[in-house]
Amino acid sequence: MDLASTIRFLDELLAQVISEQESPALFLTEERIRALAKARRAADAGAARQLAADVVTLTPANARAVASAFSLYFDLANLAEEAQRVHALREREREQYPAPIVESIGEAIATLKERGVADDEMQRLLRELDIELVLTAHPTEAKRRTVLSKLSRISQIVRILYDSDPLPREREAYAAAIGSEITALWLTRQARTTRPAVTDEVRTGLYFVDNIFWDALPHIYADLDAALAQHYPRVKTPSRWLTLASWTGGDRDGNPNVTAAITAETLRLHRGLAVERHRRALHDLARRLSLDEQLAPAPRELHAWLDARRPLPQHVAFLDKRYAGEIYRLILSLFAYDFEYASRDDMTARLLEDTPHKARLHLPEFTAPLALMAEALPPRLAQDQLQTVRRQLDIFGLWAACLDIREDAARLAAALGEILRALNFAATFEQENEETRARILLRLLADYPEHPQTLAKNPGVTADTTETWALFRLLARAQKVYGRDLLGPFIISMTRGPADVLTVLLLARWAGCADGLQIVPLFETLDDLDQAPRIVADLFALDIYRAHLATCGGEQIVMIGYSDSNKDGGYLASNWALYQAQERIAQVCAEHNVKLTLFHGRGGTVARGGGPANRAIRAQPPGTVNGRFRLTEQGETIASRYSDPDLAHRHLEQIVSAVILASVETLPATSLHSPWREAMSIMSALARAEYRALVYEMPGFIDYWRAATPIEEISHLSIGSRPTFRRGSNLQITRIRAIPWVFSWMQSRFNLPSWYGLGTALANEDAALLREMYQGWPFFGALLDNAEMSLLKADMGIAALYSDLVPDRELADQIFARICAEYDRTRQAVLAITGHSELMDADPVIQHSVELRNPYVDPLNYIQVEMLRRLRALPDPNSAEAEQLREVINVTINGIAAGLRNTG
Repeated sequence: MDLASTIRFLDELLAQVISEQESPALFLTEERIRALAKARRAADAGAARQLAADVVTLTPANARAVASAFSLYFDLANLAEEAQRVHALREREREQYPAPIVESIGEAIATLKERGVADDEMQRLLRELDIELVLTAHPTEAKRRTVLSKLSRISQIVRILYDSDPLPREREAYAAAIGSEITALWLTRQARTTRPAVTDEVRTGLYFVDNIFWDALPHIYADLDAALAQHYPRVKTPSRWLTLASWTGGDRDGNPNVTAAITAETLRLHRGLAVERHRRALHDLARRLSLDEQLAPAPRELHAWLDARRPLPQHVAFLDKRYAGEIYRLILSLFAYDFEYASRDDMTARLLEDTPHKARLHLPEFTAPLALMAEALPPRLAQDQLQTVRRQLDIFGLWAACLDIREDAARLAAALGEILRALNFAATFEQENEETRARILLRLLADYPEHPQTLAKNPGVTADTTETWALFRLLARAQKVYGRDLLGPFIISMTRGPADVLTVLLLARWAGCADGLQIVPLFETLDDLDQAPRIVADLFALDIYRAHLATCGGEQIVMIGYSDSNKDGGYLASNWALYQAQERIAQVCAEHNVKLTLFHGRGGTVARGGGPANRAIRAQPPGTVNGRFRLTEQGETIASRYSDPDLAHRHLEQIVSAVILASVETLPATSLHSPWREAMSIMSALARAEYRALVYEMPGFIDYWRAATPIEEISHLSIGSRPTFRRGSNLQITRIRAIPWVFSWMQSRFNLPSWYGLGTALANEDAALLREMYQGWPFFGALLDNAEMSLLKADMGIAALYSDLVPDRELADQIFARICAEYDRTRQAVLAITGHSELMDADPVIQHSVELRNPYVDPLNYIQVEMLRRLRALPDPNSAEAEQLREVINVTINGIAAGLRNTG
């Protein structure tokens, strides 16, 4: 089967289900709307008018059914495209074998060998190699877990159809199975009726750890080993260089549902997954290594290790007789029982106790004997399942993924302020300026390196402060009981100065969890990015902070935010600010001999730092990667990139390949010469001014945005545990979170955050210089190519329908005209610089995919606009009719997200 026939096959099954579960008449209505949408795209003005007229006549029930049809079509089409992509990747690898495919780890290592990178230089790079993917919950992840599981089962069958030539009876059975799943999907509520709990989001993230990453990461390790064996046989690979972390259950910023108790439960869930997976793997390995010791003698060291454990505990003493003469199987079985025993540990209660006991399970107790086995066994056995188990223990440890903690700087300052008032140390700490707060903190860190004796168990006045102090006490208990490895860094949102970092250091010291705790400033707005190098330098100049860095191995993680910087100043200004901040932060770290890891807070859309991962990493400023790279993978992108093992492997190898190459690549001197940088600075200022003139300074813009997008409806969706708006009024742009901000513009097809302001900037610069920059500077090339994709997905004709929802027609006409003018400017400038005749000419596969999808997305937009119009006209927004309309809107939101393959 090819892509077209697969989509047609799935579409026919969907048509049958619609006719069976609704009615043939409803199916004909859907088909008529589809035909009109296609005719509209073919510039048939009459079809556009008729499409709008037909949608107006739909009852809420019929609108829901039609929207569900288009939404489910996209889900199925996406599965078909993924199957086609996997098939194409496998064919490409087969055709090129033994040569590695492009953007693979094998290609990266071969490239470095061809460039003359010596063994010692490669060894230095590998010693520093440290890549970590950070999984986060996504407040606009639109699909329920039960829907994802059904789609996964359909995907598995589609893959079988792609990779085999089934018999007619087998094909009929597969079609029946897919039809059954489509029927179940049709009869399943697509939107959640209640917001998911934080622990639901934790389990969703761990689903991918369990089903994808647990096997995918060892395969990536094996890829690096194989490439090095071929090109650098004398170079040793590190045991742990690609790992996972998570924010879900530890990200408190703006989410009151994440409490210390929830974080403790999250840690239990992480440990529970790791312990169970290791137990099963060791049990299976014990069965495989049933070697007779007379035929495969074990080393003396292994016998000594076993003798040191004797006599065996009563509950496992029987193993000594059962596996007499099979020492490998005996030891592995003991390990499996150790993990089974550990699984009974009530970790949540243990972490919430005042005097917790040490954990029973420690990783070195297993890794050392396994290493002895690997040395003694024949290579064919040592390099098979035993090697996989050893890698999984190294990669995932006893936690599956370490848990990051994130909190807002202002909330931390307020909590410490109340504690200091309770201790009579300072009356107005949180109200003081940055310099005064830093001075108070330095004095307290010097005078009270440990918590004062008068510090009560719950010293806060408010519940917020009590909860913040409970978090730090939890972190201390977790370290004491289970060690440092289960916890990632402590990230401070909206860091504005050294005092924000010192606040966490003081609280951590007083709680007893400071040593080894990476305290990470997160710089998000344009002003904060500009000040970031100075803030980092000021921290490094403090003896007390340098002493803390020494407990962290002289390493500093600095996080940069793509989302809020874009919301603050627009696409171009944000990207240039991020680029310069990375350069200058790296320079500061080098000057102070501090090892830097930049943590990239990227999202799925271009406005939030999304785009092809390999190219984005290769476009980082020279000298800022150095083998160390940390990035977020957010809800929607986790599902799209990691739902299939082959696609997951492809994405992971692209990330690793890019990090390796970016760590040794340097740009020609001309690429960073002053004309290019000067042009970028000028264009950044122009783009920022145009963006802020519209978004922040145009009177009535916030009213326009709230009327011309479904932001109100998005904010009431049950698709995330975190609120859509930050604390305070939701009538301010600064209070809306960046993810739903982008989501609302994507739904209404403006896609405004991903390009607005760019056209004004490009139009005021020399075209020849811009073409030179596009061809010679990876950063600028990626910036324009990503904008080109955003422009292709935007549609001002559809956006006009949303603009018509704005009650103030004069305001609507004024703002929409300005947006359209900037869109046209941006499109023309991008085409002129890239030399393309149409958007995305350089990637015809994506171009064709978007063009094919548009006629199917458009009806969903028409239906969404009509339902929004009806909903907003109702006198009672809480009536039964209003709920019916919201249900239809929710279906269209899912469908548009699936059709555009983007949420926020």
